[in-house]
Amino acid sequence: MEKGMVVQHNMQAMNANRMLGITTGEASHATEKLSSGYKINRAADNAAGLAISEKMRKQIRGLTQASTNAEDGVSCVQTAEGALAEIQDMLQRMNELCVQAANGTNSETDRQYIQDEIDELITEIDRVSETTKFNELYLLKGDAENKGYTNKYVENYLILPTENTLLSAGVSSPKYKFNYIGDANIYVTSASVADSPVNQPASAVVIKNGQDMTEYLQPESGTPVNTVTYPQAINTTSYAAFINATLDPAMIGQDKNGADVVAKGKEMYIFDTETEVVYHLVEGDALSDYLTDDKQMEDRYRYVIEYELPTGDDIEKALEIDRSMAKLYDSDGNVVSGIALNSYFDSNGNYTGGLFKTAQARVDDAILSKAEAEALTDKADGTAFTDEEKKMLNIENWISQVATKVPKELEFDLHVGSDSNIENKITTKIETISAAGIGIDMLHSNKVGIVDVNGDNATSAVDVVGDALIAVSRQRSALGAVQNRLEHTIKNLDNVVENTTEAESTIRDTDMAEEMVKYSNTQILQQAGQSMLAQANQSNQGVMTLLG
Repeated sequence: MEKGMVVQHNMQAMNANRMLGITTGEASHATEKLSSGYKINRAADNAAGLAISEKMRKQIRGLTQASTNAEDGVSCVQTAEGALAEIQDMLQRMNELCVQAANGTNSETDRQYIQDEIDELITEIDRVSETTKFNELYLLKGDAENKGYTNKYVENYLILPTENTLLSAGVSSPKYKFNYIGDANIYVTSASVADSPVNQPASAVVIKNGQDMTEYLQPESGTPVNTVTYPQAINTTSYAAFINATLDPAMIGQDKNGADVVAKGKEMYIFDTETEVVYHLVEGDALSDYLTDDKQMEDRYRYVIEYELPTGDDIEKALEIDRSMAKLYDSDGNVVSGIALNSYFDSNGNYTGGLFKTAQARVDDAILSKAEAEALTDKADGTAFTDEEKKMLNIENWISQVATKVPKELEFDLHVGSDSNIENKITTKIETISAAGIGIDMLHSNKVGIVDVNGDNATSAVDVVGDALIAVSRQRSALGAVQNRLEHTIKNLDNVVENTTEAESTIRDTDMAEEMVKYSNTQILQQAGQSMLAQANQSNQGVMTLLG
C-alpha cells in the first residue's frame, strides 16, 4: 500500500539502503573470489562442494607424496642394482680365474697365485655387501636384526690317518703310521747290537725327518684296535735306536802305549755314514780309526747315544700321525672334489646320498648318513658288517661341515597410494648378497679353496661361481622388474593426480570470466543503489515546502 508524504519513515530510503547492502555484499564476495582465485573460500560459499573438494585435496596430496615415495624407491633399487652389477663383474673375473686354475698345465704354486686373487675378490664382495646403503638402509647384507637361517657348506674331506700295513691289526699293535718329525737323524738297528763285538757291526736304518718309523715303536699296552694312540717308546725288544751326540772326553782313555781307547768302565756306539752300520765298542777297544789327532770324530763317523721318545704330551714333538686326504667317488667312479661335495648335501647341510668309498661304486661301498650306517646289518654276500666297516660308510667319518649364519633377505614396503589399503604397498625383497649368501665363501683359502694337485677343486669351483652368478642375476632381474613397476606406478599416480586436480578445480576454482561479469553487474547495481539512496534521502525535502 502506498503511503503519502511522511517524515517518520522514509521507506524509499530504507528500501534503497537494503538493496545497496545486498549489492555491496555480492560485490564483496565477487572481489574475494576474484582475488583468491577460489569460488569456495568458506564453508558457507558451498558446504557440499567444500567437503567434496577437501576429500579430493587429501587424495591429490597423498598421491603426490606416493609418487615421491615411488621415485625414492626407484633410487633405492638403482643403488642396490648398481652394487650388484659390480659384484657380478667380480664374479665374472672369478669365473675366469677358476677356469684358468682348472687347466692341467698349472702347478699348485700357480693355483696359489690364482687363489690369492680369488681371496681378494671374495673379501671385496663381502665389503660391498656390508657397506652398500641408501638413506641408512643397508641393502645387500640382509635383515641384520633377524638372522633366520644357516648356510651350511662342506669344508673339505676329513684328513684320515693312513693305515699301517707293516704291522698286524692285533690289540698290541698300532694300526696307524707314525712319522718322525725331529731334526736329528735316528739310527735304528737290531737290539742285538749291544751284544755284538766291534768287529761285527750291525746294519742300521737311517730315519730322517718325515719318514715312517712305526715298525720300530712299542705300542701302548692294551691299546684298542683301530684307535689312534701315540706310542710312548721304542720297541727295545727288537730294536736299538741311536741319535747324534757330542763326544765326552771322559769316554776316551789310553792304553799302555798311549793310544786312544774306550775308557775304563765305558762303552760307545759309533755310526759309520759310509757303510751305515753301528759299531759297539767296550772298554779297551781302540779308537784310532774313529778319532782325529785332536780327539774329535772323523768326518765319516758319528758318536751316537741311545734315543728315547719323549713322553706324555711331548710325544707330538717327535712323532706325527701319517695322514692321507681320502677321496670319495660318484656313481660313475669319478673322484669328487672337496668343493663338489656340496652338491651331495641339501640347503640345511643334510647328506642326500650318491657318494661311494671306492671307484667301483658298489652297493656295499655306498656312503650313508650316520643313522643309516649304524643301522647296517648284512652285506650283499650275506656276511655281517663290522663296526669298522660301518664307520667307514658313515659320511661323518669322511667330511667336515661348517655352518655360516646368513641373515634372512631384506624386505621393505614402498607405500604408493593415498590410502592405507595393503594394495598400496609394493614389497621389495633383496637376498643377502654376501660371499656366504651366494655360496662362494668356500672358495676362500681359509675354507676349502681351489688349490690342489690336479685342479679338481678349481674345476668344481667353476660351477660354484656359475651358481653365484645366477643368484646375482636373478636378484638384479627382480630389482629391474620392481623398478619397471615403480616407473609405471609413478606414471599412473601422476595421471590420477592430474585428473583429480582438474575435477577439484572445477569445484573450487573461480571462473574468472563469469565472476567478472557478476562483479561488473554488482558494480553497476552498487552505483545505481547509491544514486537511488541519495534520491530517496532528498524526497523528504518536499515536506519542507508544505511547512513553509
